[in-house]
Amino acid sequence: MRPIQIIVFCLCMCSLNLYAQVSVTGTVNDNTGESLPGVSILAKDGDRTFGTTTDINGRYEIKVNQGATLEFSFIGFTKQKVKVGTNNVINITLEPENEMLDEVVVIGYGSVKKKDLLGSISTVKEDALAERVSGNVVEAMRGLTSGVKITSSGQPGSSATINIRGLGSLTNNNPLFIIDGAYGGSDLGVNVEDIESIQVLKDASSAAIYGSRAANGVVIITTKQGKEGDLKVKFDSQLTLSWLPRYDLMDAETYKIYNDRAYDEAILAGVSGVTKRQNHYDGNTDWQDEMLGTGVLQNYNVSLSGGSKTVKYYASLNRMVDDGALYRTGYDKYGFRINTSGQKGIFSYGENFYYTKSDRKILNGNPWSDFIGMPPTIPVYDESHVGGYGYGDVDRANSYGLNSVAMQDLYIRNNEEEYLTGNIYGQISLFEMFDAKLNVAYKSYMGVTNSLRKKGNWVMGQGDDAAHLGYDSAKNHDILIEQTYNFKHKFGKHDVNALFGITYNKFHEEKRWITKLDPLMIGDKYITSLDAATGNTTAGGSYGESALISYLGRINYSYADKYLAQVTARRDGTSRLPKNDRWGNFLSVSLGWRISGEKFFNVPWIDDLKIRANYGTLGNSSIGYWDYQSVINTAPRAVFGSPENILIGMTQSQLTNNDLVWEKKTTANVGFDLVAFNNRFRLSAEYFYSKSKDLLVYLPILMSSGNEGGAPAVNAGSLENKGFEMEIGWNDQIRDFAYSASLNISHIKNKVLDLGYGQTVYNTTLAKTVIGEPLGMWYLYKMNGIFQSEEEVRNYVNSEGKIIQPNALPGDIKYDDYNGDGNISSEDRQIVGSPWPKLELGISLGASYKGFDLNINGYGRFGQKVWNGSAAAAGDFANNQNNFNGIIPWTQEHPVNDRPRIVYGDSRNSRSDQDRWLENGSFFRLSDITLGYTIPTRYIKKIGLERLRASVTLQNLVTFTGYSGLDPEFADSGIFTMGADYCSFPNPRAVQFALSFTF
Repeated sequence: MRPIQIIVFCLCMCSLNLYAQVSVTGTVNDNTGESLPGVSILAKDGDRTFGTTTDINGRYEIKVNQGATLEFSFIGFTKQKVKVGTNNVINITLEPENEMLDEVVVIGYGSVKKKDLLGSISTVKEDALAERVSGNVVEAMRGLTSGVKITSSGQPGSSATINIRGLGSLTNNNPLFIIDGAYGGSDLGVNVEDIESIQVLKDASSAAIYGSRAANGVVIITTKQGKEGDLKVKFDSQLTLSWLPRYDLMDAETYKIYNDRAYDEAILAGVSGVTKRQNHYDGNTDWQDEMLGTGVLQNYNVSLSGGSKTVKYYASLNRMVDDGALYRTGYDKYGFRINTSGQKGIFSYGENFYYTKSDRKILNGNPWSDFIGMPPTIPVYDESHVGGYGYGDVDRANSYGLNSVAMQDLYIRNNEEEYLTGNIYGQISLFEMFDAKLNVAYKSYMGVTNSLRKKGNWVMGQGDDAAHLGYDSAKNHDILIEQTYNFKHKFGKHDVNALFGITYNKFHEEKRWITKLDPLMIGDKYITSLDAATGNTTAGGSYGESALISYLGRINYSYADKYLAQVTARRDGTSRLPKNDRWGNFLSVSLGWRISGEKFFNVPWIDDLKIRANYGTLGNSSIGYWDYQSVINTAPRAVFGSPENILIGMTQSQLTNNDLVWEKKTTANVGFDLVAFNNRFRLSAEYFYSKSKDLLVYLPILMSSGNEGGAPAVNAGSLENKGFEMEIGWNDQIRDFAYSASLNISHIKNKVLDLGYGQTVYNTTLAKTVIGEPLGMWYLYKMNGIFQSEEEVRNYVNSEGKIIQPNALPGDIKYDDYNGDGNISSEDRQIVGSPWPKLELGISLGASYKGFDLNINGYGRFGQKVWNGSAAAAGDFANNQNNFNGIIPWTQEHPVNDRPRIVYGDSRNSRSDQDRWLENGSFFRLSDITLGYTIPTRYIKKIGLERLRASVTLQNLVTFTGYSGLDPEFADSGIFTMGADYCSFPNPRAVQFALSFTF
């Protein structure tokens, strides 16, 4: 027995030794021998996972069992795994990670490593979009890229507007959207959760491959694809509570005091028709309380992904319900996506399919203007009126303000939309250098707006409008066929990549509308079937179609990975232009030099440095389908014969232009890209210049010419945009603490070079566009203070001694006699400011510690003047409108110098085209602040979960601005009045709660 006992004892000792815990120590250095503090060391020891970090000298110590695995990771370096054996001293050298340099950027009809990029492209990745509250793709990009301006109305389901590097056209400044190889639009309802990356192409080098469609830039959206491996299921949910900012308006009692004063002043001044105060209604209505509430948005998304090399798949289902913060508004959307791809031998194949359906309750009018225009004394409901709603009365509230509640109750509209987008492709690859690909894409849209106009009024003097039903439909489809061939080969130090392709695109749309009076009623309920209406029917419709065929090519060449060149060419033919001018050629040339690859360059802290430059042309043909063709109008009617018969006549009512040509844009771009400090730091900076000529625009002409059918299309004018952009980023990790920061800055200067047809100036009510100046400069009467006495009125004379404002009274505005003729007239308007920001920036900050993470995003614009339409609408009680609390008008007792006396029925002081309503529109907004926590894997893997995260996001809660309007960031009102805030719909404030898990 003794030998057996000895053997057993020895085996036990060996077993104890095999699993004995040891203390492992060592040092972690980089490839230059420098120690690395804060390196994360993760130990996987059986079912246990734990870790530590290196100290300030790069040293570490950790106790593990023999056989455990240590994983060393640090930002900017490649991870390294080591299995613990008998040696308890393990020193590690981490090699720099080239992920930033090897990052692939999607470009037109291909991709390129970011380090070899010669054009100006900004990239938005999936993680930057993950916490965005907005369900709109374009809105979610706000503040994330340089040179890109995004504005939105804030309404549920509304589309955002995006401008890239300023305004380069007078008709259409929307960029081209490409979604998985198919032409799309910013309103396609693409689910943000499905997006892998977004690339914004801003210059000719990157966008010329799209030729005539790329004059305003290109936005390429790539959605997620399946990856090889087991099935993964991801569930995301968000609950968002939102509310809208409010004016600080007077209540009924305060309003009566000021309104009575305005009538008293009018009586004293002898304003025609004013002999007494109003006999005010007894109401005390807060119209904002009646219309505004708390919006609740629910967004749910579930996705499945996985597959093998031959078939990979990604599928998702999304549902979003937005109960708007405004009365009777909302948005309901659902959609699903199926993306598949695979490879077998020399064949690659795939498809991307997306369908979405939405229903939007439409807002009528502009409630933000109505909140001011409607006196608070008017009750919401008044049974003495047709329909039972309150509105103005000549004696009690002489106002044409609109009852917003009545508008929403009496005019009910909802818009249902369906989008279907998909493409299927196949590719054959030969000899590892040649690819041939066929891509067929299809997009269709169907939109229907149903409306019910009930009997009743919402404004004084509206009349007895008949009840009616409305049906408006629009549908279109877009077919794209692309065949491309790609050759790529490396030989010696030469690297060549060549692309050639042919594309054909056809678009067709139809619109129909029907209105039918007197819908059937059962009791007080309207039957909304058109067949049930008994009154007159009117109907109409239109259709249009266009086609574009293109030949395209691109050659990329690199020598020794230091000298880079690219030539891109495209030839487009469009059906929108006359036969002799349908074809346009678009070419760009780009050069790059990687200085860091030269032998003489020896800066150890710089990982990559490249300078680049490009020059090229882009095009635009965004006009009507047949603007070059004469159109016959069948509206004329005549009576002939006996008995008399009504016969249909025909006439040409709109003049046409057979000399239309391509609108062309020439661009130049010079910049550099820097990566440094072991890929922690990145910097891109560039200067750009663009010139658009032969701008396509609809030019008004005199009706005496016989033209009654609208302004004809012409080529008129030229615009210039130039400026600079810079994007800076830093990311690092110190032990368990990781952080990142990025900043993008841009400055754009716009100038009008030509207005066409001999025009040198174009005026609007508020702005003036002059050759040599930016578009839409503010052109207003200038206020020089308030007349404090009759003597001051008499002493306000021109150089010839003429009294300039002889009819003014103390308390009236003193206007600047700009031309010195002794009269205040339209000739005294002057340029008083610019709506163009001098600087735009966006900032993103991120930090994480163990399972916690914090992300802060913000953006701002600085140096622009904006016109405050809400202040102008409130004016000085000239029209019985409401006004803001705290105003101090001029009185004899309080002779202020910044606000005139209040007078009903006299608009001399409250006119909208004066610089009193112009304000500094600079702002900086913290758009998103997100705090999240990811539960450690060891706590959730037992229940089958791979990842579980919860977060809360604050949106638009902090804005720094001196602007007195509701929101310094508003949707532009047009290219000639881009800074005019016409009581715009403000961006909502919101709090979002999110939960996400993967298994």
